[in-house]
Amino acid sequence: MAKMKKHQHPEEEEGGEAWLLPYSDLMTLLLAVFIVLFAVSNVDKGKVEKMSGAFKEIMMTGGAGIFSGDSKEIGIFPDGGYPVINSKNYSQENAQAAQAKNEATTEKDVQQFLGDNEMKDMEALKAEIDSELQSENVASSVTTSIDMRGLVISFNNAILFDSGNAKVKEENEKALLEVAAMVNTTENYIRIEGHTDDIPISSKIYASNWELSTARASSVVRLLIDKGNVSPERLSAVGYGEYKPVDSNETPEGRAKNRRIDFIVMSQKYNNLEKQN
Repeated sequence: MAKMKKHQHPEEEEGGEAWLLPYSDLMTLLLAVFIVLFAVSNVDKGKVEKMSGAFKEIMMTGGAGIFSGDSKEIGIFPDGGYPVINSKNYSQENAQAAQAKNEATTEKDVQQFLGDNEMKDMEALKAEIDSELQSENVASSVTTSIDMRGLVISFNNAILFDSGNAKVKEENEKALLEVAAMVNTTENYIRIEGHTDDIPISSKIYASNWELSTARASSVVRLLIDKGNVSPERLSAVGYGEYKPVDSNETPEGRAKNRRIDFIVMSQKYNNLEKQN
C-alpha cells in the first residue's frame, strides 16, 4: 500500500516569522517619534559639545579626576553639577576645590535641612564632645563637624589602630567610650564608618582596603556594645575603603586625613530612614 503523503499547510512554515512585520513597523514608528521630539526640542549646541568633551576626557583618562567647574553649566543634578569621581589620580587642587564646594553647600543648607531645634541640639552636643576631647588631649587627632547626616566625630586611624590592624588600641579606648557616654544621652542612631587612604594593603588577613575599613568599623561597634553600653539596635558599621576621601591622596598629610573612623550621631531624618529598615 502506498504511503500517503503528509499534507503540509504553507502557513505553518511561515507562522514563526509572522511577528517580524508588525515588530519592525513598531520600531519604525518609535524611531519617528524620537526624531520628531528631538527636532522640536531646544538643543543647546554649546552644552552638547561641552558634555561630549567632558565624557571624552573621562574615557581617555580612565575615569581619573573630576569634572571641571565649567561642567556645572551642563549638569544633570539639581545643583547643576556632577559627582566627584574618586581615583588615585585625584589631584590636590581638585580635592581642595571639591572640599570648598562641599563646605559652602553645607554651611548654606545644613541649617535648613536640620531645622533650628535640632541644629541647636547638635551644636550643644558638639561643644560638649569638643571639651571632653580637649581634656583627654586627643583634640589634635579628632575633629568634629555637623552636616546633613548629623554630628560627625572623625578619629584619625593612627590613634585607634596600628598599621594594617583592626583592633582598637587599649590605651586610646577611653576617648571613644567617653564620646559614647555623651551620645548615649540621646536616642539617635549611630553610624560608624571606616575609611583608608588609597595605598593598597598587603596582608594575609585583609585582601583589600574594603575589608580593613569594614573590620575597623566593626571593631569600634563591638567596643561600643561591650564597654560603652550602647544598644546594638542603634548601631551600624560600614567600610568605604579609599573611596570617600576628604583630602588629596597625593600627599602624606592628605592620606593621613583620609585614614579615619567617622563616628556619626545621625540626624532625625536619617534616624527615620534607619527605622524604616
